[in-house]
Formats: sequence, structure tokens, C-alpha cells
Amino acid sequence: MNPEIQDDFLLLKLMIDDSRYQSSLYCPGPYWSTKIKNSMSEIKRCGIKDFRGSSNLIGVSYADNLVIDVRDAFNFGFGKIIRWMTKLYPFGIIYDAQVKQTQNYAAESIRLSQEILNQKPRVRELLRKYRIPYSHLGGCKTTVNIDGWDYAIHYLNVLDQHDNVAAHIRFHEVRTVFEIGGGFGTNIHLLIENYPKIKKVIYLDIPPNLYVGTQYLKAFYGKAVHDYGEHRKLQEIKFSDTDELEIFCIAPWQIERLQTQIDIFMNSHSFVEMPKETISNYTKYFMNLPQSEKSKIVLITYDNFDPTTTLDPDSLPQFFPSRKFQFFLSNILIEQSRKNLYYVSV
Repeated sequence: MNPEIQDDFLLLKLMIDDSRYQSSLYCPGPYWSTKIKNSMSEIKRCGIKDFRGSSNLIGVSYADNLVIDVRDAFNFGFGKIIRWMTKLYPFGIIYDAQVKQTQNYAAESIRLSQEILNQKPRVRELLRKYRIPYSHLGGCKTTVNIDGWDYAIHYLNVLDQHDNVAAHIRFHEVRTVFEIGGGFGTNIHLLIENYPKIKKVIYLDIPPNLYVGTQYLKAFYGKAVHDYGEHRKLQEIKFSDTDELEIFCIAPWQIERLQTQIDIFMNSHSFVEMPKETISNYTKYFMNLPQSEKSKIVLITYDNFDPTTTLDPDSLPQFFPSRKFQFFLSNILIEQSRKNLYYVSV
């Protein structure tokens, strides 16, 4: 029986209410501020049951939902008026026709992805080496069928990134993981399912992304997921001494209370989308954790950065001045013209 993702609007309200009293270091920067407002409105409108589908824009920039109707992006402030106007005659007829055409393009894109991925030896190599758990939760539309099994393309992409890193880190020896900007939990899901020794996880993200990721992971791991409401008043956040699975889903400001040893610190793509002051603050508290000098650090980001909106990826190692990094590039699984950039501590 497939898991189900549940809404918990009280938890969401708690996160958002508390976020209003935090330092700017813990608030969304320019890259994310509008996306966060849009996501909040979409969650209230639709709930998160189908956040990876095509009927909302909850996960824009961190999930794999299909953007079919751009009007969904105009769902707060003055944008609501613009959205309402596009539904009036005759504009509504024009926009609805365009949405139908976009749906056709999306279906064709998925079909082509199916053909491309089925012909790539790299995909079957990944499927031989790793286990992909149920990957469609949240109404995922961008899937591919390989040898009779359906997989979310996003999971394959994240697994490809992981395999590139695994060539440099012994994940089978890892017990504790700390990921900042964990999306909706795909990387954590894959790590737990493929490495039995990984039992302790810290997942940090900004609300409402944190809320979506928390509820997503709860669908698979239930009470092993400790949400913001459970630990918001704790003075110290640390793992127990047991071998039971523990996933702490924490808000940015809670990094100040984190007191636990970490084997691997990870960030994929989102550091370059943050203000420098925010990254410096995160890394300061990470490096103050017990035995952090022994922790492996993994930073992944994308090519073709835009200096007007994102940081130069080559600046990322500078936020860890006491550490040395190995740098390498790798093609994105389904886009051979694009590359991911990797910085792994040595």
C-alpha cells in the first residue's frame, strides 16, 4: 500500500508565526522571497497532497511539479487581481487555450524523457547499484518506465548526483547527516533507504518548504520524523544514543541550538541562492558542532549561474576557510548540455 501525505495546517501556522520574529539571517533572501509567498498561498489553496503535480506551484524551484498554468503564480497581493482578470471573457478563452497547448508540450516532454532515459546505460547502472523506493508521492507526473518499473525522474537525477559524490565518500560508514536546503526530502529518502547505518538526520529548510519536506518524510517514516512543533522550545537539539531512526526537521533559527556530531554536512544548489551573510551564519554554527573538523562537507550546485541573482559557485569553499575541497564536474543525467558542480572536502 502506497504512503499518503497529510496536511497539518497547525504545524504550518506555527512555523510561519515563529518565522516573523527571527533575524533577517533566517528569513528568505531576494531569490526566495517571492517564491515563498507564492508557495504559502498555493498550500492554503490546494493542500500538499499533489504538490508535485500540475495543479499548483507549491514546489517551484525545489520540487518537480509541472508548471502548466502560469496564472497560478499570481496568487497573492495585487497578483490576485491580475489572475482574476485573465479569467474574464475573452481573456479566459485565450489563456485556457494556451494552457491546453502547454499540457500537450508537457506530455511530449515526458515522452521524450522516457525515450532518452531508457537508452542511457547510466540509468541502468544506477538502478543496479541502488534501491529507489516509492518515488511518486505528492502526485508526481514526471515519471519514466524502465524495464516495467515506474520511477520519478527527479529521484533518478538526485541518485545520479549522489553516485558522483559516493565515489569520494564512504557512505556505508556514515551514521549522521545534516542537510541544509533539503528540498522536499528526496536526498534524505534515498540515503536512508540505501544505507542501513544512516539513522540520524538533520533536515533544515525555510518554511513553508520545511513544512512540505516534513510531511513528505512523515509519510514514509512516521514517528521517526520529529517536526518543528515537537522541538521548537528545546534549548538543545541532539540525537539520542539509541540506534533508532531519528529525523529532526528544523527551522533555520534552530541551528543555534543544534548540539550533535555530524558525519556529513550537505547542501545541494541552494547555497548559491542565499545572501552571503546567511551562508556565513550557517557555516559558523556548523563548524561549532562537536568534532566538526572531522565532518565531510558536500556542496553541489548548477552551472550557468546568473551573477545578478546567485553567487559564483567557486566562492562556496571560501565559507569553510579551514577546509580543503576537491572540485569536479559531471553532466546532468537527462541534459548533456548542462553540468552540476561538486565541491567535496578532503
